Amino acid sequence: MGSKSGFKETEVQEIKRLYLEEGRSYAQIARIIGRGSETSVKNALTKAKVNRSSEGGKSLEKFKPGQKFGQITLIKKLVKSKKLKYHAACDCGYEFDVEPYLLTLSNDHKNKVTTCPRCKARHK
Repeated sequence: MGSKSGFKETEVQEIKRLYLEEGRSYAQIARIIGRGSETSVKNALTKAKVNRSSEGGKSLEKFKPGQKFGQITLIKKLVKSKKLKYHAACDCGYEFDVEPYLLTLSNDHKNKVTTCPRCKARHK
């Protein structure tokens, strides 16, 4: 399957996992994998005959105020933002705005947010 879709078999398996188990969007999957586009990810899933409803229809958990990700706690959803953003607070007391999916990326992902900007600067 790998050569025609442009993705290796291991990448297709990771795309399936991210789509079904973590509920990622096509764009998020393309960013996590580090190659391809929304369309190529969608085509790979279509070619593999994968869709969320056929795989048990697990309900995706939404981000909610009060949810904690490591040292970061979501406070409230920002409604005037074009992207999904939350106002969040770090355990150190610093408050900032964040796209919540960045908190859920894999640990080795370059864009993963684990602490607030102030704590991150202190640890450099």
